[in-house]
Amino acid sequence: MQIASFRPSDDRGEWRVNAAMASTLMTPVAAAARLSAGARAVLRSNVPFASMLGISRSQDSISMRRGPDDPDETIVVAPRQRSPEAAQLLTRMLSLDREFCARRVLDVDQLLDLAQERLGAAPFGADSALHLEGIRCLAEAVGRDGAYDDLGRYMASHYIYGWIERYVQFEQDLAEVPDIVEVSVARPLFLIGFGRTGSTFLHHLLALDPRARAPRLWELQEPSPPPRPETYQTDPRIGRLRAQSEFRAAVMPDLHKIHEFALHAPEECQLMMWHGPQHMILGLRSPDYWQWFRHLDRSQLELLEAAYKRQVQHLQLFHRGGHWLSKSLAHAHFLPVLFNSFPDARIVRLHRDPCQIIPALASLIAQLQISYTPRIDFHDLGRRMLELFEQSMERMMQADDVASSDQVVDVLFDDLTRDPAATIRRIYTTFGYDFSPEFETRMRRHLQTASDGRRFKHVYTLEQFGLSHAEVMARSEAYLAWVERRTGANLCRS
Repeated sequence: MQIASFRPSDDRGEWRVNAAMASTLMTPVAAAARLSAGARAVLRSNVPFASMLGISRSQDSISMRRGPDDPDETIVVAPRQRSPEAAQLLTRMLSLDREFCARRVLDVDQLLDLAQERLGAAPFGADSALHLEGIRCLAEAVGRDGAYDDLGRYMASHYIYGWIERYVQFEQDLAEVPDIVEVSVARPLFLIGFGRTGSTFLHHLLALDPRARAPRLWELQEPSPPPRPETYQTDPRIGRLRAQSEFRAAVMPDLHKIHEFALHAPEECQLMMWHGPQHMILGLRSPDYWQWFRHLDRSQLELLEAAYKRQVQHLQLFHRGGHWLSKSLAHAHFLPVLFNSFPDARIVRLHRDPCQIIPALASLIAQLQISYTPRIDFHDLGRRMLELFEQSMERMMQADDVASSDQVVDVLFDDLTRDPAATIRRIYTTFGYDFSPEFETRMRRHLQTASDGRRFKHVYTLEQFGLSHAEVMARSEAYLAWVERRTGANLCRS
């Protein structure tokens, strides 16, 4: 069977699906593929899509079957280029939405029109100008970047369309239920650390507290309508996420081995933030966009943080908890203004040797970037990760200027992994949260189960990404000295 291809239909740069291939794709897969909230047709789990891709399925985890000649699947390294199989799957997925493919690639106005044709008009608020300026900047940055190929630009356009759909639906919900902004968000707990600092591990443990309200991936991807407690465990969006996870595992078979995805597990809420480093972390090369974000002034950051708070209120309209629990590196970049929107916020900052976490996050992002670029420039990726680390830690240190001592706890990776229960007790004692017997029981049971699970070895080096130990140490000097003053710990022992 021929694989779908894209070709320019005219000199304006508009892209259309190869018509001959599109006709062959109208199979059960076509009926099942979720391409948009507007279509609501979703790679549904009752369609044999998994078996067609050679995917082994279980209730909460996805893994790819490998042949006897494949390399050791317990070793995970960053991919250097997109595989032909991944390109075929991505092209097929895109070809299923003919209306999307008929729009000019990376044209935000055309994508806005498409979303509102499918979902209805959105009554954009006063702050929409900044939000739309940012997404246009992202689209333009991708369009100018020579690292993307035609498929990658179309995938980036698909990503941006997903952003637009969520934005349109949220604005509609806010107009229909203005009381959303009255929902209380008391003593929220934010976990902030660079990638690979143990934040996912800690997040999953803290989410076991019955009083914690930690968003799940399915509600982050499809937040509208706001979830309800009576259907929270059976919401049809969970099934749609399962099918999407199968597709992701087929395209990026090593990703789940180094970053845990589970249908009912909490996930970091960067999808709730309209702008920030998350677009780069999720695989989009966009240095021009990053410069746009970095140059936002304080009032603009306040506007974006207030918009994030409204989304927190939106998800908790019907289904609430004792405290909101959120994890994202993106929060670091809003710390100068975070307490304006969340005056009683609690912050946990996570720390680990930068010589470990910078190449580790670069390796993880390489897994995601193959959807957008046919090859990975490791040295460019390493430079961008070092820059992101410097800027993130600079913002993270600024919390000392705006928060009281009982609002911030610093957690070292080694302490967390050595005794997670003691670490969480310290966090709860400092912040005045109730460490209930039920929470402790759930946590210890989870730790025991996790210790029995399979482990994969994630292999990476600084040199692989064009960095050296001396360079990272020099550029981390201020941060490392600050951590030592606060905790007494030397993060870098070598």
